[in-house]
Amino acid sequence: MNNIITPRQNHGLIHDLNDEVIIELAKQHLSKEGWVLLRGFNCNLNKFSELLQQFCQQLTFDPAREFADKNSQKVNAGKESVGLHIENGNTPFPPKYVGFYSAKSAESGSQTTICDGRKLYKNMPEQCQQKWQQGVTVSRQLPAHLWRKYVAAQHPNVNAESDVNEKHLADFIAVNPNQRGSINSDGSLDYELDIQPCLVDERAEQLSETAFANAILGPSFNYEQPTYTFADGEQVSDIIIKQTANLAEKYTHEINWQNGDVALIDNKRVMHGRRAIQGELAERQLFIAMGT
Repeated sequence: MNNIITPRQNHGLIHDLNDEVIIELAKQHLSKEGWVLLRGFNCNLNKFSELLQQFCQQLTFDPAREFADKNSQKVNAGKESVGLHIENGNTPFPPKYVGFYSAKSAESGSQTTICDGRKLYKNMPEQCQQKWQQGVTVSRQLPAHLWRKYVAAQHPNVNAESDVNEKHLADFIAVNPNQRGSINSDGSLDYELDIQPCLVDERAEQLSETAFANAILGPSFNYEQPTYTFADGEQVSDIIIKQTANLAEKYTHEINWQNGDVALIDNKRVMHGRRAIQGELAERQLFIAMGT
């Protein structure tokens, strides 16, 4: 796997994860391949957070995750395998970059899976490409504490989840014309979001630069499983999801984590997932940070 950067680069020995040479190499890999693995560096949560800030002007968070520090969160999605997805793909503001830091790696299993959405789209049958070129509506119900926490994090005039009211929700909904929501009597939110399953690099004009990059194949560990509906009114079937997932497996690589590894991913191009965890959850400590 040639997506790995180690301390020995440019005929030298660089142990600082945030050295400008390493940052530049990482940016080159992200531009060319969509992801990169940094291995063998002296890393901790603080250095991991500093690294993400080299790529992101603003860090973002998942309200359903527990914080590890002010800039990163813990990854805990049970022990079952996790399907390919982009991070926060069912929200109006998915991040551009996602980083993972493996502080403690499992002895076996639990590999993170990586799939370049460009390669996947390019190798889809034409009929499948045409299907996924449609817009898709994501529909699901969000419990009060999750949508309120998300709005609180996004709204400039809200400091805490407990301060969120219907006006703040209306302000948030109005920011993106592709989303709609109504509050139920129990405080939960019926939410709809229109997404594009295939994303085109703004710097590219060729069809080959189109990437199948979304969360449709992935999990809903912390949320209700959404319903997906194509723009023509047809519900996205389990059959087309399975066909696409099976094809994606042909272009999927595995990261066999080692302690201290850091992976950076272009979240608008490359999907990620996970093989099933073997052994106890405590044997694996993985952290995430992301932003735009």
